[in-house]
Amino acid sequence: MGFNVDKYGDITLVQGDSGQIVINGIKTDKNYSVYLAIQDKKRKPIGTEQVVSSNNMSSVIFELTGSLTNLLKVPKNKAFEVYYYGVKICDSTSNIENTLILGKDNKIGNTNTITVFPKRVEGI
Repeated sequence: MGFNVDKYGDITLVQGDSGQIVINGIKTDKNYSVYLAIQDKKRKPIGTEQVVSSNNMSSVIFELTGSLTNLLKVPKNKAFEVYYYGVKICDSTSNIENTLILGKDNKIGNTNTITVFPKRVEGI
């Protein structure tokens, strides 16, 4: 399978492949809206933000489709390209918005990466 998420939340994938990102540690006191956005090295958004409801659960799953990861281009002169993603927990009833800090030391300023390797076959 050409999609891997390591224990720090960094992703490695083959362009055009689909996979899941599981976000854990969400408070269960409300039905939060959880957003995921991908951007390139110049902070340009790639695709549209994904949103799922937590349904008072401590984990959510984002399904990254092949059509979304196909937007993650690898220049012909490079072996791979690195993109970045972020996750935000929101509650519209109390106007709460909190960016999740993922990674090995959970510090603001850390970035979660998506390392993309070129597509090898077109598929469906």
